[in-house]
Amino acid sequence: MNNINQLTISEIVSNDYRAALVFRTFGIDFCCKGNQTVLEACTKKKVDPIQLLEKLLESMTSTSEENFDFKSWLLTLLADYIETKHHALIRDRIPLIREFLKRVVKVHSAHEPNLKKIKDLFEDSTEDLQRHLEQEELIIFPFIRKISSDPERKNLLFSPSYKKIRELIYQLMAEHEEEGACLEEIRRLSDDYTPPAYACNTYKVAFALLQEFDMSMQKHMHLERNILFPEALALEFDSNLN
Repeated sequence: MNNINQLTISEIVSNDYRAALVFRTFGIDFCCKGNQTVLEACTKKKVDPIQLLEKLLESMTSTSEENFDFKSWLLTLLADYIETKHHALIRDRIPLIREFLKRVVKVHSAHEPNLKKIKDLFEDSTEDLQRHLEQEELIIFPFIRKISSDPERKNLLFSPSYKKIRELIYQLMAEHEEEGACLEEIRRLSDDYTPPAYACNTYKVAFALLQEFDMSMQKHMHLERNILFPEALALEFDSNLN
């Protein structure tokens, strides 16, 4: 983004919603006082503009994962990636999105009833989601790391505990279906995360964060449902175990 320090806060956030998270970290209002330039806001807040600009550029140039060949990854590496990339983002975004939705509902729900429905759906589904993540991180992922690294893993796969692990994996996959249905309903209610023409930056960022959350959830569920979990289950039938 050319001459970013001369653009207004509002212009920067409109171009890339991720900038809103940086401004928020530095205590800079990107909504009601979004007509300031970066330099003006930094001067008023006594923020180092170089540090802020570095964080802005870092947030808006994140690496894409589209070209990663996940099927060639070791199961341990894939489990680590899902946990550090997607689970971490989900945990970071849940309270943030709840806060933004609360503010948007307070201002706009009187004439946009779908907003409260979106807020309620998101809150209900993410309550269950956090328990889901804990089960993966405390039970399933450690087991996958164990069977991938232990030379006696064949014995583990035929142990009584493996039956419970396998049942939990199928349960988690069923929960993915429920979460996917919830996200689909939020997409419908939000017109595929399209804010109205009159929307303020808070409204726009709320929908942009929801869309980012949705995309991360879809990628996360794909990696688990279509690669990690099936390959972990397939180890039971691997004749080359030793």
